Formats: sequence, structure tokens, C-alpha cells
Amino acid sequence: MSSSNPSDDVDQETGLSLPIDSKELDHLSNSDGGSDSEDDDNTSPAATEAMQPQMVTRKVLDNLQFSQFLRDHQEKLYTSFPDSIIRDQDKSMNLLVQEAESEKIISSPREYQTELFERAKQKNIIAVLDTGTGKTLIAALLLRHTVEQELEDRHAGKPPRVDKVALVFQQYEVLKANLDHPVQRFHGDLGGVTSTFDFWKQKLEESMVMVCTAEILLSCLHHSFVKMEQINLLIFDEAHHTKKNHPYARIIKDFYASLEEKEQIRPRILGMTASPVDSKTDVTTAAAKLEGLLHCDIVTVADASVFTRSSLNRPVEDFLEYSVPPVPFETPLWQKLYKLVGHNEVFTKLFTYSRDCTSELGRWCADRVWKMCLTEQEAQKMEARTEMNFMSGKVHLPMAALDAERAAVREAYEMVAAHTLPEPKRDLFHLSSKVETLIGALRKHLDSDQNKCIVFVEQRLTAMLLADLLKQPTINMLDIKFGMLLGASSNGSGEMGMSLREQFVTMHQFRNGDLNCIFATSVGEEGIDIPDCNIIIRFNLCKTVIQYIQSRGRARRKDSKFYHMIEFGNHRQLQSIFDNEDSEARLRNFYNTLSEDRLLTGNDFNIEYFLSKEKNYRSYTVPSTRAKLTYKISLNILANFVATLPRPLDTVYTADYVVRHVGREFECEVLLPETSPIKSAIGRRAASKQIAKCSAAFEMCLQLKKKKYLDDYLQSTFTKKLPNMRNAQLAISSKKRAEYLMRTKPSIWDDRGMPTRLFLTVLKMSSPEVLDRSSRPLALLTRHPLPQVAKFPLFFSHQRTSDVECVPLQYAIDVTPEEAELFNHFTLKVFDDIFSKEYRSDLEKMPYFLAPLQQTHSFDFTSVANDTRTLVDWDCLSELQNAGRYLEWENQPDEFFEDRFVLDPHDGSRKFYTFRRRHDLKPTDPEPAGVPKTQASRKALQNAPNDIWNYSISLWAKTRARLTVRLDLPVVEAEFIPIRRNLLDELDKLYDTERTCFLVFETLKLSPLPVHVVAMAYNLPAIIYRLENNLIVLDACKSLTLDIRYDLAVEAMTKDSDNTEEHSEQQINIQRGMGKNYERLEFLGDSFLKMSTTIALFSRVPDANEFQYHVDRMLLICNKNLFNNALDLKLEESIRSKGFNRRIWYPEGLELLKGKQNTSIMGKKGVGRGLHSLADKSIADVCEALIGAAYLTAYERNNFDLAIQAVTKFVNHPNHKMMTYGDYYAEYQIPEWQSAESTAVQREVAKQIEEKLGYKFTYPRLLRSAFMHPSYGTIYERIPSYQRLEFLGDSLLDMVCVDFLFHRYPSADPQWLTEHKMAMVSNQFLGCLCVSLDLQTHMLSMAGGLQKEITEYVAAITAARAKAEEEAESANLGRASYARNFWVEVQKPPKALPDIVESYVGALFVDSEFDYGQVQRFFETHVQPYFEDMHIYDTFANRHPVTFLANMLQLHFHCGNWRLLIQEIAVEGAPLGRPQVLCGVMIHGEVREHATASSGRYAKVAAAKKTMNALHAMTIDEYKHKFGCRCSPEEAQSADPLAHATAV
Repeated sequence: MSSSNPSDDVDQETGLSLPIDSKELDHLSNSDGGSDSEDDDNTSPAATEAMQPQMVTRKVLDNLQFSQFLRDHQEKLYTSFPDSIIRDQDKSMNLLVQEAESEKIISSPREYQTELFERAKQKNIIAVLDTGTGKTLIAALLLRHTVEQELEDRHAGKPPRVDKVALVFQQYEVLKANLDHPVQRFHGDLGGVTSTFDFWKQKLEESMVMVCTAEILLSCLHHSFVKMEQINLLIFDEAHHTKKNHPYARIIKDFYASLEEKEQIRPRILGMTASPVDSKTDVTTAAAKLEGLLHCDIVTVADASVFTRSSLNRPVEDFLEYSVPPVPFETPLWQKLYKLVGHNEVFTKLFTYSRDCTSELGRWCADRVWKMCLTEQEAQKMEARTEMNFMSGKVHLPMAALDAERAAVREAYEMVAAHTLPEPKRDLFHLSSKVETLIGALRKHLDSDQNKCIVFVEQRLTAMLLADLLKQPTINMLDIKFGMLLGASSNGSGEMGMSLREQFVTMHQFRNGDLNCIFATSVGEEGIDIPDCNIIIRFNLCKTVIQYIQSRGRARRKDSKFYHMIEFGNHRQLQSIFDNEDSEARLRNFYNTLSEDRLLTGNDFNIEYFLSKEKNYRSYTVPSTRAKLTYKISLNILANFVATLPRPLDTVYTADYVVRHVGREFECEVLLPETSPIKSAIGRRAASKQIAKCSAAFEMCLQLKKKKYLDDYLQSTFTKKLPNMRNAQLAISSKKRAEYLMRTKPSIWDDRGMPTRLFLTVLKMSSPEVLDRSSRPLALLTRHPLPQVAKFPLFFSHQRTSDVECVPLQYAIDVTPEEAELFNHFTLKVFDDIFSKEYRSDLEKMPYFLAPLQQTHSFDFTSVANDTRTLVDWDCLSELQNAGRYLEWENQPDEFFEDRFVLDPHDGSRKFYTFRRRHDLKPTDPEPAGVPKTQASRKALQNAPNDIWNYSISLWAKTRARLTVRLDLPVVEAEFIPIRRNLLDELDKLYDTERTCFLVFETLKLSPLPVHVVAMAYNLPAIIYRLENNLIVLDACKSLTLDIRYDLAVEAMTKDSDNTEEHSEQQINIQRGMGKNYERLEFLGDSFLKMSTTIALFSRVPDANEFQYHVDRMLLICNKNLFNNALDLKLEESIRSKGFNRRIWYPEGLELLKGKQNTSIMGKKGVGRGLHSLADKSIADVCEALIGAAYLTAYERNNFDLAIQAVTKFVNHPNHKMMTYGDYYAEYQIPEWQSAESTAVQREVAKQIEEKLGYKFTYPRLLRSAFMHPSYGTIYERIPSYQRLEFLGDSLLDMVCVDFLFHRYPSADPQWLTEHKMAMVSNQFLGCLCVSLDLQTHMLSMAGGLQKEITEYVAAITAARAKAEEEAESANLGRASYARNFWVEVQKPPKALPDIVESYVGALFVDSEFDYGQVQRFFETHVQPYFEDMHIYDTFANRHPVTFLANMLQLHFHCGNWRLLIQEIAVEGAPLGRPQVLCGVMIHGEVREHATASSGRYAKVAAAKKTMNALHAMTIDEYKHKFGCRCSPEEAQSADPLAHATAV
């Protein structure tokens, strides 16, 4: 798995999971202390060597300190959890009995909304519900039902009605975002082309839903552009306005009632209001009139507390008293303006308002209103208005009079512009007592970080003035962000307003916290939905009870406050408030007098009565305990079960019941919260809705009992089951290590004996010139043919490199014993002369042989057919066989000393190539300065003269002293050969030391090996090491029966550091020169493993729910399962965790006569094996990497079979026995609900999707399921919710995104890939994609708040895209070139939006018979265009709190000594849903902040936020002093922030 998990190691004393293993401490002292006579540069750079122990030590100490913190604070941490909920198993028997007898099963709002929806389908109703109780949801449900019923009627052959719905209703944006039918909006004055029959005919043909004002619909009906009989449904929002000659009333009286007289089909009517009356008339009379006018019955809830107990919270009411205001007066500015334009009717309202303002708001506001309303633009409008009034006047005046009037308007504007307005002060000279009281209340009650406030005023100008006043610096309220919300704008003077877009922008800013106090007119009371807030102030008192109810209803948060501003001692104002309260009480009493058919009673009404009438309701008795489940007790048991589900804090979960009419009976479905293992159950039909509800609860309890989520005492076991599942995920750790056998030699070397046939593998170089001398390929001769292995690079000085190719030839060589001896002699000579290892000759024990070849490196060896013998340099072999051990150099000509290989039998590290004889030098001449010396020769020559003679002799001083200096010895110019075995590792420093030296052959020897052989043979250690690694890995793949491509197999099984799996951590004990490690393949394999097991479970377990799928998949893919299966397969033996070691590349099984024996990693386990230490998680990661390698092996052929076989091998579970991709669909049995006859509506949705996305669904019901929100239930269409498809689609999208990143960025590391995958599969992006594809309009939901959330998000993301397009256009790029990351800064979408994208992908996959190509096409067409340039998402993860904290500490405070540590708090019996993972922020060795959450990810987020809050106002000096931080900026800058913590 890609993510690391907390450790399993448990402290037996405390019961806490500790994040460190003692072996991690032991590792600090592990080093290779051995040495031999050869130099070895297999070391990390010195800086790394110095740094790693320090960093590792610091990490270990932090882990120990954190463990101690856990011990010290264990009890405090656990007792800090909320303990208000007592576990069922901890309750006394008396308490359980008491709860069972007395507890009322609280109905949720959804029950009432569902019942109201069912009523509205049957008859015309006026729904009387409080603000915020979901009237919009009911309207949307009824709209969808009406349109879909029309489609079904047409399909059934009934005469069609024009399928249009006319709406007098302001929730256009909600419907547009949530309905999958065309919606159009009309508002404003009709004129021009819109006032024609053809225009409306076209709109009726284009639209399924019309949103318009009452005036527009009334006009259309009068002109017969639209006929009442064409309409299916009329929805009247704020239906209490239906009276007298209001357009609502005229529509009904003039056009609807007449259809009744003609007995024609009339549209259904739904009225919606918070109160049926808006005046002080008698409630009963007013309600009766409203019902009569609208031809509807009033329907309301019998128990309004249902909403109070769930989503609504009635605010606490109080008064804000202010002093008696002064009598209105005229300011000097008012008087000057009045002389100029006071007679002009255009200014009448402004003069009146300004004068009244002196009393209401104060003199400063009275003058300020002129500055706001008489701007240059407004002055031009007033001139035009003045001219219009002049021309329409009854008395005809000369044009000079008009010119004078217009000049007066301009002069008034100039006067206002020149007027200097003083800065306002908080005194009674500038401001009124009422305004001063308002300011005081805002200062006292409005916390700008936590609260939101709405101040309701009567006039728009008042709202504008107050918002402007409180923004003035002298008022000193800059911490509060003020705004205003006004009604639609008007052309009249002084009647400024806001467009619909401006209203929405204000609401969006208020919701996001960009504004926290808005001044609103009556538009904020009704019609426009304002986000929740917790402070309401009525600056102007409510005039009607409906104003009172609606404005109060805007305060929906807990502990909300509702203030009335009243004049001190004004009993009339006080009485008006009491009158509104009395009117509301009369309304409630009126509702209670309604007949039963007018009340929404819920499904619990008089349940005892209905149960007593039911003779044969079922029961179930648990055989072992005799616990009895009945219809009534099932409600209690189910409520208790739901209470044990994990949930967010301050949230109460309940079971939701959806009841519908089926003929004369009722049928009920119970829906449980998302965290429940079983989501829904449908009961048997019953004669009453109460019994139907009990039946559904009974069925659900039976299912829970069957799945063992209820025990034999009918109590929840769910709290015990989930931690077990979590333990499957957290069962192993990257910290826990153990020693395992490690194969060091491949099995092909095990078959030995007298060779008779040998297979030849050519070892050649692509760039042999890097050796600086002539060389030829060598042959590796083996008893069995070697497989093809990947070429690999060798690194030489001066940044030169050459690839090595191992070319296995097809045909073998039949060899005689004599020829075999030639090969044997050559091989042993190479080991002896070049590598100072003398072995006893034993043909039968040699695992392989070496041989010289005649051809050059550029020769095409694959062109040789079957005569491979001709490739071998037999002459060279014979000459070596006949030559002595060393060449005789005495009395040889000068040419003899050219291009020879020299060795020192007394110091194996001294080897030389000769150039020429130097007659100009003698042995006693000084050796040039800087000649290379080995460690041994430095000691031997410590006190010797620095001449050629002494340099050439490596004997110790005493032995050298016995020799006589021979002046007659020839001096030879030579080159010292620096021995660097690990050519697989790129050089970190340049070796420019002097190599030229001068030699005499007193003790040095000349090897008979040709230099072209020696030059190539020096590469053998690296070549044999890499070749053996390849062969060991291929042995493992063969044992797994997985034919993985050789280079990918090696990469998958290469672990090059102790913590390779920790992508974001500083790599510890890096093994250099091993090539690519498994990280990238593990990233790919992890995703394929997730996808393949998901498809398998989806196919094999059709009846499971999403929760069970997650549990079952975790059991398959968890690290613990992979780890255990890997051990069974002995995979750990073949993992390559050790870098090149100069002592282990030699053949094993031979008797070493001279040279150092290899004991560095040998254990007591036998030949060919050593020991290595591996983390449990590393072994699991290799399994995933092998799956990734198997996937890539057949990638070009678009074949998944090999990867599927790898998954089957490593998960080893009955739920994944597939061997080919076709096995998945073969396991899938098409369910009846999918293949059943589809309805006209379902086919229409499939048609729309085909037009949008280009794929035609074979099974429209399957597509419908992809849009079925869990809240909708299966009761209506017998189609399950999208959760199973979402589970499937999530893994498919994950795989296709990972595949794209992996191949698009072949050099990117897993950390980068993971962070950028986050952007592609994030809910933020998928929500944006959902809206761009318009999928959200097809979703069926009964979740009240969801439609509002979707509407807000659709508007926000649409605006963000439009802005991006405008920016592209302004940059001359064209709108189509907009920045595709515009969605990043937009608010998070409702989770349902990304869910339905994933569920659609799942449905697409299933419908196409598991055609993965369809998923790829969807990705390439709709997803990939957003991610063509992935670098624009480089900072996507940086906004995460953890990454933000990392940047704050490193870049701002220059601190490099900090760390985030997490650990599961494994307290026995800890209740589910409470925090169980702790994260501590360690700064300089101490836990400075900590937080707990239900997962490590959220614990990190919480701890990071707490730390940032603590550091927010701290200076760098304060930070350094408080935490004792002495880190330098250079140290902090050199550290990787992600080495400490990561957002991933």
C-alpha cells in the first residue's frame, strides 16, 4: 500500500502502540567493519554519512519522547473524549427497560417531507412549514414526479398534455441545478419579441419547466400565449400573498376556476408559505379564504418540534432599547438643495427620506445619502426623468424652462460633489441614539471569527447608509465585514437596488465568511434563501406576523439570538411585538384544530392503536437467549443501533422512514446513515403507515441480526466489529523489522558437475572507449542457457558511462574435458591475477566459466547461427595454458614492456598497466610527486626514500632492508589502476589524481593476461552482481509462475534503503548503484490491486453493501494479508535489499587458497544465502510492485491477465480467484433490477446521457441507479442507490488517473505522483467535472439541504469558469484557452457530486460488460483536458494544513527540528466514533500541540491547525526563544519539509 501505517508494536505495560522498534536503535551501530587488501569506494558521500546518523538519531529520540508522552497522558487523553453517550453494554438492566418502555422514537424531518410529497401527488395543498424546513425539496420532488408522469402517460398511449410546468416561484437556480429537464426563467417587463405567440410557442417547446413572476404568467394567460390546460403543475411560493387582486389571485380566479366549471383537466397546485396570513385578521377566516382562493387544503405538521429537534433552533429573543429620537429637521445641505430642485418631483422621495433620516439615523447619514444617490451617473438619470415628466405635463411650458430644470439638476450634483462631509463620530451630534445602540450591540454580541449577523431594515437606502457608515475608519469596526442585500433595482430616484447576480454574490460571500454582517430589506425575509446565521437584529420592527416568523427563521444555528430594536418607553412598539407573538400562537392553535387529513402526523401517530388492531404482525425469538423482537420493540432496537454508529461531533443520527401509498395499502422503506453496514430495508405492506413503518424496522433488525450486527441480546455489535476491520489495515508497520534469509546466488549456479555442453552469453559494452584502452567482450559460459536480462549502465570517471549488454546465444558448445580445462584455467587466472583470489582448481565445482572472444564490442553476436565456437579466442586460451604463472621479463626487448598488466603479489590493491621502458631513468631516481599509494603501501614506505625502487616494493621495512638495490633493473613507465568495484554507482567526486608512475620488477610481476582481457574483466564484479540479481529475481518470478518482463521484475524487487517505502522521509542507509527501486511500480500496482479486487467483489458478492465491500476489500489488499502471503511464497528471500559488495560477487563453493573469505553477510543457513533485515511493510510493498510490473509487461497489448494472476497469487483469497480479465464479467450475474423493463423516464435519461457523453446504455435502469442518492430509497423505482457503483467507479477512476500520470511523467517520483493524483481524484475536481457534464441534474434525492448546497456550488463553479474564460480572452488567448485549474479555489462541492461521477463511471463499466476501454475514453475525453499541464497543480497539496505548517516552520521560522507523529490509542473497549488516533507536533524534542481524531489523517490536520493558531502571532525571535530553536536558515532550507510531515 502507498500510505504508511502506525506501528503494531504494543507496549505491554501501557497497552499503547509504540512507533519504534528496538531494531531501529540497533541499526544505528550496524556497519561493515571488515576490510581486505583492496580499496573499496562503495560509500556514500561524506556529507551524507555525517548527516544520516544525526537525522536518524533525532528521529529515534523524537519517537521515544512521543511514546513517553503517550504513556504520561494516556488517561487524560481518553477521559477527554465526550462521555455523554453510555454504551449499551454499560447500561444497567433497569435503565435499558426504562428506555425501552418510555423512549419516543424521534421522527426526522424527512418523514414529514416525504408525507407532504405523497399528499401533494394526490391533491392540491398549501404547505405551511417554517423557513428552512425543506419546502424547496418538496417542490423539486413534485416537479420531477409531474414531468416524469407525463412522459410515462405518453409512452402508455394516453393523449398528451403539453408537458410544461409554469412556476410563480423564485428558486430558479435550485431547479436548474437539480432537475434533468430544461428549465427557463422569465422576469422583468415583457416587450418586443417576448410579447408574441411565436416566442412563447418556441419556449414551450424548448422547456419542461418555466420559472417566472406571477405578472408574466398572468399576461401570457390573458394573451393566450399559454393556456391553463397546457400546464401540469403550478407552484406558488409565498402563497399567503394570494388575496384581492394580487396576480396569484387573478391567475386562479380568471383562468383556473373556469376550467372547473368546464370539467376540464386542471393542473395540480402546490402553495408554500411559512404562515397562511400576513395581517392581523382572524386566523380561521384568513386561512379559509386562502384555501378557497387557491383551491387547496392547508397542510402542516402536527408537532412543529420535529424541526426544532433536528435542524432548526429557535433563537432567544431580546430587546435593544434606544433613546427617544429628536423631531426630524433640515440640514444646511438639505436647505440649499431644496432651493434648487425642491419643486422637482424626481427628488421628492430623496428630500423626504433625508429629512426623516435626521431622526432615524442622524445628521451625518442625512447628508451622506445625497453623496450616495446624486452621483454623476444618477444625476444623468434624474435629468432624463425630469425631461420625461416635463414633456408629459398637462401645462405646456417653453423649452427654456426645461433647460433651466436640467441645469438645476446639474448644479445640485455639483453642489453635492463639492460638499465636504466630516468624518462621522460616535456622538449624538453625528449619529442617532438608535444607530449608536446598534453599534454597541454589534460590538458586544458579534464575534467576527465565529458569528454571522443579519440586520433587517425597512428601506433600501437605510441598508446602504448603515453598511457605508459602519465601514468608516472613525467608527472603528474594521474587524467586521459589512455588506447589504437589497431587492431588485428600480428606475425611480432613490430606489436603488441589486440585480439577482449581485444578490447571489452577497449570499455567497456571507456563506463563505467574506461578509459576516449584512443589512437586508424584506428580500432577506422571503424568496431568497440566506445562509444560516446566529444573530438577527430588527432595526425596523416587523409589521406582520409573517415578517416576524420569517425573519426570526433566518437564525438557525444553535444559541442564536433575535433582537428587536425599540424606542425606550414606547409601549406601542412593544405591544406590536407581543401582538406578533400572540398571532403566531393563534396560528399554532389553528393548526391543532385542523382535521387529521390536514396534519402531517408522521408515522408514529397513535401507533399503539394501530398495533392493537393488527392481529398477525410478526415476531422473532433468538433461540439461544429467548430475546424477542416484535414490531414495536424493533423501532427502539433500531434507534439504539443507529446511536452506536460513528458520527461527527454534535450530530445525532436517526433512522429515516419513507412511506408511500400502494393502492389502499402503505409500504415503508427504512434508510440508515452512511456509516451503517446495511443502508436500507423494505417492510411488508400494511393497512396503515404506522404498521408499515414497524414492518420496515422489523425487517432491518432481522437483516442486522443475520449479519451479526445485533448480538443474541439484540444489542449492537457494530462498535466491536469496525475496530477489527481497522486493525486489518493497521496491522503492520514500516517500523517493524525482522531478519530473513536472503538469496545471494541464483539457482542456475546450483547445477554443477563435469561440463560437456556450455551455453555462451556475451558480455559487451556499448561504449568501450570509456575504458581508455583497447578491450574485447568476454564470454560467460554456463551449463544452462541464461535468460535475457536488461542492459544496465556502468559509470566511469569524468562523468562517462557505458551500457553493458548480456547477450545469451541460442546454441550450446559441446566441449571436451581438455577444452573445459582451458576455460577453467582462464577463469581462475582472472580471479587470481586481477582480483587477488586464488581458488583450488576443481572443474566440477565451478558454477560458470569465463572465456576471451575474438570479436570487438560492435560485432553483432546475434547474427551467429549455430557455430558459436568460432567466437571464442582459442589461441589466447592455449597461450595462457602454456604460459607460466608470470611472464619472464629479464633480457626482453623494449617492445616487451609495452601494454602489459602488472601485479604486486604482496599487495593485492596494487595493479598497473605499462606504457614503455624508460632508459633515461634508473631505480634510485625520485618518484614523481603525487603518485598514487595504497593504504598498505603508505605504511610500508613511511620512512623509506621516495624513489622508484622503494615505490615498486611494497614489502615492510625489515624485509625491504634485506634486498640489495639493483641499479641495472629496467625502469618502466606505468599507470596505476585505481580499484573501484562498484561501477554501478555514479561517482560523487572526480578522481583527477596523478596515476602515472615508474616501476622496477624486483618484486612486481607481469601477468600473462592480455590487457584487452584485463580491461574488460575489471568490469566483472559489477556485471556479475547485477546479472546474479537479475537471475535471482527471475527465479522468484518463475516460482510465482509470473512471466514478468525481466527489467520490470528487477525494479519491482529492488529495495535500496531501509525506508524505501517512506516516500516523504529522508532515506536511511541508501544502497548505491542498485538501479531503480520499487517505489513507482508500487504506486502503479497499488492502484491496480485496488481496482482488480474491487471488480472481483462487485462481481462475486452482488448483495453486499458499500460498507461490507470496504471491509472485504481491506481484508484482501491490506498489508498484513500481502505480507503473510509473501512469506508463504518465500518472496522475502529474493528481495534485493543489499547494494554491491565486493566480497560476494565471487563464485561460491570453491576452496579459497589465497585472499579474504567472504563473511560479511553470510549466516549459518548454507551456501547461496545470507541474511537481510526487512520491514513488514516493505515485503507487502514488493507484492504491489510486482503487480505493477506484471501490468506493465503486457501494457502494450492492452492485456490485464498477467497482472490479474499476480493479484490472485498475492491476495490468496476465495473472493479473487480470477486468472484472466474475462473471468470478472463471467462471475457477474446481471441482477433482476438491472435487466427489468425500463420506464419511459429511465429511457429518457439514458437518451440525454447519450447526447451529452456519447455512450448509449443497454440498461437504462443501471444508469438510473448511478443517479439514485441514498436518501431517495429504493421504494419508488426498485432500484438501489448509487453506492455500490460509486465504490466500483472510484477504483476505476483511480486506476486510469494513476496510469496517465505514470506514463506521462516517467521520471516523476512517487511523492510527486501521489500529490498530483490527489488533484485528479479529489472531490473538488470531480465536483467541478460533475457540473461541467451537467450530471447533477439527473440525481434523485430526498435530502433537504442537498439541493441548496448543489445550487450554491453550481453557481460558484460556473462563475469561476466564466472568470477564467474572461481572463484568457483579455490575454488574447481566446476563451477556450482558459486556465483549467479554475476549480481549485472554489468552495468544496457537496459530496454527492463527486459520488455521482464515480457511480456513472461504474455504471458505464458494468453496462459495457466490463470494457475498461470505455473508462479510458471517458477519462481522455472529459478528465484529461484539465490535466494536460500537471505543473499548474504543483501547489495543490501545499494548501493542506499539514503542508502549510511545514512551510511555516521551515520557510518562515527557519526551523528544521520538528516532526508530526501519529499513533493509534489502543484503549480496550474504546467506543466507535470517538477519536482513537493521536497526532503530536514535536518541536525540538517536545510535544508542543496534539489532537485526536478517528483517523491519522484527520488527527494530523487538527494538530497542524492548532499549531498554526498558536504560532500565528509569534515573531521569529519569540519562536526561537520559546522553543530553544538554534536552527540556521541554511539548515532549515536544506531540509525537505516533506521529510517531517506530508499532506498525502
